[in-house]
Amino acid sequence: MLIAEFARATGLSRDTIRFYVKRGLLAPVIGANRYQSFDADQVERAILIRNAQALGLTLKEIAAIDAEYNFHGMSRARKAQLMRERVTVLDLQIEKLRGMRRYFLKKVAWIEAGEKGAPPVFNPEPGRRVTSSGC
Repeated sequence: MLIAEFARATGLSRDTIRFYVKRGLLAPVIGANRYQSFDADQVERAILIRNAQALGLTLKEIAAIDAEYNFHGMSRARKAQLMRERVTVLDLQIEKLRGMRRYFLKKVAWIEAGEKGAPPVFNPEPGRRVTSSGC
């Protein structure tokens, strides 16, 4: 598939796709007409890259992991270590999201109750009190 169809399939902009190609994260086949052609594996790869970024990995980190995996080989122990590290990061993000969710629910309840009394404050960590920002 050409870049326009690839963009639709991945939800990425053409500029982002070109950037990923330039960084070596995607490897389309270059045809005789010099057009880049992407396949289903590249679609999956692009989506994985975007999700990895959403989880906090930088493109540099993604490229380093990719290089280690594809060019230097990666032991099962190393693969498992990388996955455990990501799970730890995800667990931290989940806790932050839960804290934000609790805050929003308290804020909604306070608003619906007529905004009486002090507004709830965001406590990013249980037991830690942070002053209100007025949000």
